[in-house]
Amino acid sequence: MGALRQRRERDNISVTANTTTPILGRRRSSGSTISKLVLAIGTLVMIVAVPMLYNMPTPDLQTSSAQKQKNDVTVKKDTNDVAASEYESPKREEGDAKTNQKAAEPSIAWEVVPAADHVDATIAELKPATLCTCAKCGSTSLWEELFAIVEGKSFKSMNWNTGPPWIHDLSNKKLWTNIEAKRKTDWSNFKDQDSFALIRDPKDRIMSAWKSKVTCDTDKEIRGHRIFVPELLNLVGPSSNITARTDKGFPCLDLSDYLAVLSQIHGQGREGLLNSHFLPQHLGCFKDVPPSMWTVVTTISGPNALCSLKSVVSKSANMSNTDDGCQIMIKTHNYTRNVDLSRADEDILDRITIKEYEMLRKYLDA
Repeated sequence: MGALRQRRERDNISVTANTTTPILGRRRSSGSTISKLVLAIGTLVMIVAVPMLYNMPTPDLQTSSAQKQKNDVTVKKDTNDVAASEYESPKREEGDAKTNQKAAEPSIAWEVVPAADHVDATIAELKPATLCTCAKCGSTSLWEELFAIVEGKSFKSMNWNTGPPWIHDLSNKKLWTNIEAKRKTDWSNFKDQDSFALIRDPKDRIMSAWKSKVTCDTDKEIRGHRIFVPELLNLVGPSSNITARTDKGFPCLDLSDYLAVLSQIHGQGREGLLNSHFLPQHLGCFKDVPPSMWTVVTTISGPNALCSLKSVVSKSANMSNTDDGCQIMIKTHNYTRNVDLSRADEDILDRITIKEYEMLRKYLDA
């Protein structure tokens, strides 16, 4: 019995040992799992909670990187747009002008009517008319003749030979008291009025504009040097390698450079943005109405130019009169080409005036 009791006691100890070991092993395994779970939860809390403390969304590195690249592209595009806009704007404006030429306001033509608020015997003889001349076509001489017709006295008697108010501004009431004038905007009544347009040989006009506004062929500064030279170079834009000469103390252009600048401006389609002294005639007086619709189209040296002008603005004048008194005396800018041109210069002149000659040749030969 004693031996049996001892054997049972040894078996109980063995069972207990065998039972305890697995239990202790499971406890160690459970503790490790819990530790990992706590670590995972802590990490998740850090990812979610910390950004919330700074009031910012959970970062998405892939999206953030893509967005940054997109922003970089946008900034570069905007920077390029700003840099290019200085010279692209005129091009867009020119395109708009070509698309909506009829709507472009105002034209260089004048609509003239007898003054309604002034009493003068001359006014009774006047009638509404449309008048137009290009700069460098003899405009000063034309307006002086018109002044004598509508005001009944010479412009010279007004002692306004130089300086403002300029005779070219027909809307200036200090000078023009017998007429009311405004730039032509409504062409619907054009056929109801007589009209007069002054033109000039396109090549002679371009050469005259160079001689009187931007030439380097002078030791004395011309009033237009500091205005027209920068305007031409700004219009042609930074793509041009032509610069103004300044060795004479003022900006100027040699003839070949001047013609090259005009050629580049025409090549860019910006000729419609040129100052009136360089503006092609088909984009001036005849931009809205072709020359065939005008009552009179003539050069300043036309044998019947003065009588034609009188007949357009005066009720009693007869345009059929043709005598020595019908020719306008040219007082200013009577310049003709007297310089030697290179073959390249001649080619440029041919190219930039071709449209003008197509429109005006029959009137120039008259």
